[in-house]
Amino acid sequence: MEKNMKRQKVRFHKSDKRPSYLSETLTYEKKMVKKGRSIFWQAIEQPTKTIIKQSFFEEDIEKLVNFQNEHKQWQRNGGIPKFLCDHIY
Repeated sequence: MEKNMKRQKVRFHKSDKRPSYLSETLTYEKKMVKKGRSIFWQAIEQPTKTIIKQSFFEEDIEKLVNFQNEHKQWQRNGGIPKFLCDHIY
């Protein structure tokens, strides 16, 4: 009876990535960016270098960075998912 059972085949694609669990600690920093005559502040996740949020106000970014550095709630997932971040081009 075991001969008739099919094996489950799992196929991985080149674009599939697994999160790096606890290999590196995530840190968050704020950075000032100039675009034309405007000044924006960005919250950047290290070491993935993902821009999490961009705002005109430094206080908003500073609150986000301090909270994420203190609690590190996305550490286990390997960082904040891309669909939750601002899409900045």
